[in-house]
Amino acid sequence: MSTGAHTVGVPPDGDGAGAELTVTPSADEGSPDAALASAVVRVAAADGTVGGVGFLIAPDLVITCAHVVRDALGPPREHTGAPAGEITLDRPLAGPGRAAAEVAHWAPPRPDRTGDIAVLRLLEPLPGAVPLAMAEAGSLWGHPVRLLGLTRAFPDGVWQAGRLRGESAENRVLLSAADRQGGPLEHGFSGGPVWDEQAGAVVAMVVVAEFSGARQSFAIPTESLVSEIPALSCVLRPASPFRGLDTFREPDADGYFGRDAEAEDIAGLLLRGDLPGVALIGPSGCGKSSLALAGVAPRLRAEGYEVLVLRADGDTPPRTALAAELLRLAGPGPHGADRGAALRGLEEELSRHGLVGAARRALGDPAGRYLLVLDQAEQLPARPEAAGLLFPDPHPGALRTLLTLRADFLEAAPSHPLLGPALGRATVRPLLPMTRAQLSEVVLRPLDRTPAVSYDPGLVHRVLDDAGAEPDALARLGFVLERLWDERAAGRLRFTSYEALGGVSGALGRHAEAAWRACAGPADREEALRLLTGLVRLPPGGRAPLRTTLTRAEAGETRWRIARALAERRILVLGGGPERGPTVELAHEALIDAWPALARQAAAIRQSPGASPPRRGDDPAGERRLRQRALAVLGALLVIAAVASSLLYLANTDPAREPRGTAPTPRAAPAPPPVGATDAGVERRHP
Repeated sequence: MSTGAHTVGVPPDGDGAGAELTVTPSADEGSPDAALASAVVRVAAADGTVGGVGFLIAPDLVITCAHVVRDALGPPREHTGAPAGEITLDRPLAGPGRAAAEVAHWAPPRPDRTGDIAVLRLLEPLPGAVPLAMAEAGSLWGHPVRLLGLTRAFPDGVWQAGRLRGESAENRVLLSAADRQGGPLEHGFSGGPVWDEQAGAVVAMVVVAEFSGARQSFAIPTESLVSEIPALSCVLRPASPFRGLDTFREPDADGYFGRDAEAEDIAGLLLRGDLPGVALIGPSGCGKSSLALAGVAPRLRAEGYEVLVLRADGDTPPRTALAAELLRLAGPGPHGADRGAALRGLEEELSRHGLVGAARRALGDPAGRYLLVLDQAEQLPARPEAAGLLFPDPHPGALRTLLTLRADFLEAAPSHPLLGPALGRATVRPLLPMTRAQLSEVVLRPLDRTPAVSYDPGLVHRVLDDAGAEPDALARLGFVLERLWDERAAGRLRFTSYEALGGVSGALGRHAEAAWRACAGPADREEALRLLTGLVRLPPGGRAPLRTTLTRAEAGETRWRIARALAERRILVLGGGPERGPTVELAHEALIDAWPALARQAAAIRQSPGASPPRRGDDPAGERRLRQRALAVLGALLVIAAVASSLLYLANTDPAREPRGTAPTPRAAPAPPPVGATDAGVERRHP
């Protein structure tokens, strides 16, 4: 944008005499002057005929009035179709630079005074242009606004101040002068943005000025623009680019940021590594599932692998879960009794032919290669008979396995009938909490697709400072970013909203407690507490609670009603399928510590008979920090132990007995020595 002064006009006074005013754009790029100067364009034909004004709503889209385009290109006003021809755009307040455009969407003026909207698509970028933020301001009555027109008297720009005075029957808003000296708009304002000083964004587009009778001016509000051209909805009402507490999955890969290096590393190990699997290990909340599903899985699919996801829930037998996954991948299938028969048939196929053989038959690909993602492997049920299915020996060359595992469960993994074999034939990769640079990608890059939305100055640095390096910072950060998006105003994620929400550290807990108070009244309190108890469990050998699924039948109707109310507030997630029926679970394990009501129930579970000894202290936040530091140290030690196990595995391998194209099989699969051998009652194992 040019930094020089621009001469623009002011509205004519009561005697009709114009005056000139020198305006120097503000150095603040967020100011209305700077925003309008950057986005307002002049619409002209190739021969230079000016039709009027338009403004950018996306990097490649300009919106204006249909009659402005017709005036520039020359078809008679009675012509209703979109005119052909190249349109030239330039920015009169931002220095030199032109771009060509063509009509992308068209709503012609109609006799009932609706329509009159054109959306132009740029054929080349307009250098330095930044789209304007648009808002639906709700009640617009009395809002002060500013407008910019390109009139015959002031072809390089004239400002007009005014107020919005309510809606007409055609879903247009009336514009009035801000004072007695201002008159109705004249030719040259049509297609221009109506900048609402109160909302701090564009709330309408100038459409018509009547020069007879009451001499009134009108604008089309944002919601009417979307109603006329629904394709604008994704531009003017963009969906949230943040996932909140939701796990990123394969369809979300384009919006997954911050872990490219780790995703490339793990994909490379799966494709070219010596071992047939990778164990991705890290503390709760560091993003293991998202990395596996949105980072690694798309890379393996690009190499020709079909991706099967088995998310352990502690109850469903792995064979049943894999049969359901194969049935899903096979496409639209049977329902009811027929579905049950199909599942039983697939389970038999898995028993007879193994995972690769059953998958090739079910999916119709005799040469198929497969990536099996075992998400949240710490919840795998202890079923020894499933070891040969998930981790066959010898391991087929067409199967690769990626499992995610919480670091605090690695110590108990060697004695688990499924995790022990998995770690024995997997490359262990620790996943550390994101660095500040990685977190900055999580904060900034999602807004690349919504260039008319930005953060308040200084907010990004504050968010990153508050996120720190805690293992569960990613989940808390995702939640507060989603809430900031929901409460954005005038294209800005606001500092005031961030403070009111409680910041990275407090937003999730505050929201959960507010939802708890709203959904669990005194009459339902006991049932609500039982619901919370049913949503977490302490697995054998584990010291930290896990979230678990609860079926509707297990919950009962009273608890299920409370669960649905909490799900509406995005604290719980409803799911399920034909096998188990409707289910509910926590939206994220970070809630176990962040949500005070749930933290108390989890503490009671830890202190119950048969659970691990309770930790000292009664400060949940302090205990969480101590536990996270301990987990970081423990995770590092356990990773070393697991790597040593893999090396011992290779050292005990006889390559001569291995079938060609398979991973080596150990003579005797060694177990890694458990960490914490100084604790009483721990027996050391040796290979």
